[in-house]
Amino acid sequence: MILSFLLSFFLPLIWFYYFYKKDCHPEPILYLMFALFLGIVGAFLSYFVEGILINYGFFDSKSALGFLIFSFIEEFFKFLPIFLLIFPLKVFDEPVDAMIYMMASGFGFAFIENLGYILKTYLEHGDLDTNLVLILRFLSPNLLHILASAIIGFGYAYLINTRRLFPFIFAFIVSTILHFIHNFIIISLYGGFLLILPILWTIFTIVLSEIHLLETKHERRISTLKPHV
Repeated sequence: MILSFLLSFFLPLIWFYYFYKKDCHPEPILYLMFALFLGIVGAFLSYFVEGILINYGFFDSKSALGFLIFSFIEEFFKFLPIFLLIFPLKVFDEPVDAMIYMMASGFGFAFIENLGYILKTYLEHGDLDTNLVLILRFLSPNLLHILASAIIGFGYAYLINTRRLFPFIFAFIVSTILHFIHNFIIISLYGGFLLILPILWTIFTIVLSEIHLLETKHERRISTLKPHV
């Protein structure tokens, strides 16, 4: 069980660390840990709201509508704490930071979700199955949370660069739909795990290109502001 606990943290950390190293101007570790904590808070807020909706019977949680609403709730609560408590700070000083801090939030969310799954699996099947569940989650749901958060972060970066709201709203919709497609395929379709992997890896390459794009644009802007000798 101790190994499972450690894996639940360090497996999603691998994804986050990979993206974090793509940032040419790494963010302070203390603020990244704060963003991770906010992702954990966002997970508990999501589960609280989802529990209310389920208990009061607003919809069937296993229906397509339920998957869609839950996807929106989770993406919203991954974003809201970061928007309120990280983005107003001076440490948020370049557009690509929006993606990095949102991915840290997604990492925290994935960690808590992992803990919930290993606890449930441990009680039903024991230690060996929990480690297998975590490895499968590393390949799919953990990556999903970080990618979906990165998409929202890119939309917000575009918003602060252009002062246009629509790209941010569009990014939020895309993130929610990606989350919905992932959950629907994994839970509802036989062999869904194998079907979702190509989608996630395609989004993975797109996110990498967008991080590079934001970094390149920022470097060009800085270079134009420097005096020429």
